[in-house]
Amino acid sequence: MTEDHQRQADAAERELADMEERSERVGEHIDEARKDWDAKVADASVPGAGGDPDRAEEGGRHPETAYPGKGPEDELADADAADNDRGVDDTPDETD
Repeated sequence: MTEDHQRQADAAERELADMEERSERVGEHIDEARKDWDAKVADASVPGAGGDPDRAEEGGRHPETAYPGKGPEDELADADAADNDRGVDDTPDETD
C-alpha cells in the first residue's frame, strides 16, 4: 500500500470513528427525548401532552377551535357551520 493510500485509509477510519460517535450521541438524544415525552404524557399537569388520539380520530373538537375569536366582529371568520372542524357538512342525507 502506498503512502497516499495509507493516509486515505487512516482518514477514512477517523471519519468512521467520528460518525459512529455522533450516531451514538444522536441515539442518546433520541432516548432522552422519548423518556421526556413519555413523562410528559403521563403527567396530567402538562397541557396538550396527554391528548386523546381516539377522540381526535373521531373528529372531536380541537382545543384551538374551542375558544371564541377576539377582535372586531367584521374581522372574525365565520363559525364552523358544520361544527366538525373540517368546515364541511358531512351529515348523511335523510331519505324517506
